[in-house]
Amino acid sequence: MKFSMLAIAATAMAASVSGFAGVHPVNQVRTFMPVTSLKMSAAVDTDTKVALQTAANEARGLAMDSIAAAKSGHMGLPLGAAEIGATLYGSIMQYNAKDPQWMNRDRFILSAGHGSMFIYSWLNIAGYELPMEELKNFRQHHSMTPGHPEFPNS
Repeated sequence: MKFSMLAIAATAMAASVSGFAGVHPVNQVRTFMPVTSLKMSAAVDTDTKVALQTAANEARGLAMDSIAAAKSGHMGLPLGAAEIGATLYGSIMQYNAKDPQWMNRDRFILSAGHGSMFIYSWLNIAGYELPMEELKNFRQHHSMTPGHPEFPNS
């Protein structure tokens, strides 16, 4: 496994190593993060990864169910990019599902219309007003989830 210098430094601090190669600038005040903080940080990081993986799997399930119910659609993008969606909607993008017109929101643009179930599943998981019933109506006439979404209609 390849470690970054940050991971090596964190490990060294946790093991109470005072530095690398004897480099100690004179009069430098050194502060170390307590070992408990490092362990807590690692636990939170692990919990976040597990939550994002769970969300990715949930998005895959929504996509498979909706596409199967429609008897039409493409599964490649929703299944293959589920972790990308989890990372974007779970930890990177800024949005407010209760106020979808919030001026400072990040915008996600999906140019692959045949992968529209990707965006529909993430909008549902993120809490936007896209109920499960509409996901079940994927690719149906007059639904909120057409096969190729068009702004501002869907």
